[in-house]
Amino acid sequence: MNIFRLLIGIVVCFGLTVFSIYPQTKDAQGLEQALHQMEAAGKGFRSFTAQFVQQRYTAVLNEFDPPESGELDYALAPDGSALIRMEYHKPGLRILTIKGGLATLYQPSINQAQIANLGKNKNKAEYLVLGIGQSPAKLQQTYSIQYQGTEAVNGAACWVLLLTPKPSTGVAAMFSAVTLWVKKSSGIPIKDKLQDSGNKNYTLITFSNEQLNKPIPASRFEQKLPPGVEKQVIQ
Repeated sequence: MNIFRLLIGIVVCFGLTVFSIYPQTKDAQGLEQALHQMEAAGKGFRSFTAQFVQQRYTAVLNEFDPPESGELDYALAPDGSALIRMEYHKPGLRILTIKGGLATLYQPSINQAQIANLGKNKNKAEYLVLGIGQSPAKLQQTYSIQYQGTEAVNGAACWVLLLTPKPSTGVAAMFSAVTLWVKKSSGIPIKDKLQDSGNKNYTLITFSNEQLNKPIPASRFEQKLPPGVEKQVIQ
């Protein structure tokens, strides 16, 4: 799997606030409640862990790929940069780590690792942890946010928010929209949908057993590749 496709195929989102200047309609009240709850979850943020199930929908075939599942670890480094580990357990083991702008995707089944210095594309890593600990001003620089009502995800009541990329940001070249299901009890998005730009394909990811600020050993973000692994450097 190409490392950049993996980067734009996953998302996790937190930490917003909006101060409404419009009349408090039902939708405006729902949006404000959702964003303030997310803001509360983002305060003092240090780390996030969860299990996930990810599915890719292909419109021309009208079908989903087989589901993939695993666990996510995300933490903030002392300099504020993202430390990320996506460990896929099914259908096969794959481990993606991002640290210091260096992304490594290790696939033991083929004894191969893809390594990329994100460089000017460093912001692509944000799509794995979109909005976690971010200020509302930063998120609203990139997206327009609309309230879509409420739904249950795995029995949990959620607010549904639609994020539409602003044309000037360049995000619209990758996504036409991102939908978040924000858990009311915690302010944590536990499901999101990333709609591809230019077609009707999308990626769904659902989280469970999510935890905020659980201590994560620094070693979780290190890729200790065994001897003999084929390394492919992506420019």
